[in-house]
Amino acid sequence: MTKSDREEEARAALKRLDQQSEKIITGSHPHDPPEDDKIEILGKRIARILSVILMVGLIIYLWRTYLNG
Repeated sequence: MTKSDREEEARAALKRLDQQSEKIITGSHPHDPPEDDKIEILGKRIARILSVILMVGLIIYLWRTYLNG
């Protein structure tokens, strides 16, 4: 097995891994819904708004509990 064969095999394995892996940081994955799917867009917006509200609520709760003696 030559060096170029090993490099090709490694590149193919990395490409296969990239295609099969879940994109955790970017939030995208190979089976993304179409961009014009209204329900998906609405669901993402609701989830983002709720996450911000929960984050602010948690910060206020922690501030009152631990820092506001």
